[in-house]
Amino acid sequence: MTLYAWPPRTAFGRAIPKSRIYSAAQVPRAMQAKFVDQVERMEWTHVLRADRLNLRPSADVEEIAVIAIDLHTPDVEPAVLVAIEKAIPRPLILELNNAGRTRMAMAWKRPSQAEAGKWVTATHAFTAWDAGDAPRQALPTALDMGTLYARLLEPLLPPKRSDDEPIAARVARAEEAAQIEREITRLENALAREKQFNRKVEVNAALRAARAKLEALRA
Repeated sequence: MTLYAWPPRTAFGRAIPKSRIYSAAQVPRAMQAKFVDQVERMEWTHVLRADRLNLRPSADVEEIAVIAIDLHTPDVEPAVLVAIEKAIPRPLILELNNAGRTRMAMAWKRPSQAEAGKWVTATHAFTAWDAGDAPRQALPTALDMGTLYARLLEPLLPPKRSDDEPIAARVARAEEAAQIEREITRLENALAREKQFNRKVEVNAALRAARAKLEALRA
């Protein structure tokens, strides 16, 4: 998918100091070092809000913040993105920039039902890298902020299994798929290191099963 052309009337343009993230998310020193190594700068570029988009308000989605993050490296520690989500208590769209390329990262985010003022954030999903100056597409059609948020997130999720499948179910499948991807990486590394034939057979069987499960989740 291509990136979105954010409407000019949603422009915000505020730099975000790393210190603000450290303080708001209580980032430990070890993770602050990750920020220094991986993140060059952050800017709150746009605010998507009902009154700026001629949409109806939504109880769970009052506004969506678009955050541009310039990276020193193409890879970013997941915990870095989690800290940014924790520090800015609203749904976020992250635009990651590196070496003239841009990709979008989003995690489904909802108010916690157990603790007022807290948010629950799922695992981040990513688009492919695209040229930073590539043409952008218009925002998806929606009548309210909640629907807009869901439609911005939908292309990053597994396909619907039915027309009425709720987005929460697709998010859960995406999270399970992410866990299995990590397990596949672990098994691949274990297979490369293993010397014993019998153990190689066991690890290979587990790897095939994990790959089959991942394919089924993405179907």
